[in-house]
Amino acid sequence: MPTYFKGAMLSALFSISTALHASAVDRLGELLTRHEGIQADFEQYTLSEEGARQEHSSGEFVLERPDRFDWHTRLPFEQRIVSDGEYIWIYDPDLEQVTRKPAGDQAGSAPALILSGRIDVLDERFDVRQVDDTPGREVFELIPLQPESGFVRIRLLFSNDLLTELWLEDSLGQRTSILLEEIKVDPEVDETRFDFTPPEGVDVILDPGV
Repeated sequence: MPTYFKGAMLSALFSISTALHASAVDRLGELLTRHEGIQADFEQYTLSEEGARQEHSSGEFVLERPDRFDWHTRLPFEQRIVSDGEYIWIYDPDLEQVTRKPAGDQAGSAPALILSGRIDVLDERFDVRQVDDTPGREVFELIPLQPESGFVRIRLLFSNDLLTELWLEDSLGQRTSILLEEIKVDPEVDETRFDFTPPEGVDVILDPGV
């Protein structure tokens, strides 16, 4: 094949790939940002190589975009992670310990970026592809553009325009599935839920962040 044909073919393939990426980013952004708030129960599992469910945790969360949330794990051990927009508070009752760090640190967390709808940052850090688009079901795959990312692959499953599962594979090969259930969009939430005061007697660790 003549060199100029090869060049034209590669250019066409690149253009198609770029268009598909832009289309996927636009659609994912539309799905992630159409609601200002979300409340849901979650079930989180680590998965074996065969896909069997192993370690399990569960709880509930409330999120108010862009930067406030309350992620409350109840089983098997209680933990609460609260962002008031300025700080993130991580409270471990069993350890009688609270860690406080700047809320800006969540920008390094892919799940936090996804749930908060930060499609601009996701677009900068991931190759976004739509791998399924059937009635009532859409699946997106996010591949990190930088090798130092904590994840090598993320999949997002939307059912009837609602995010119902996050599937993550980290750089060590561990895979995690987070299932969202009893989803409520734009719920009425007591604003004080995003305020956190360390309980009396617990150790408070101040993490200055990066």
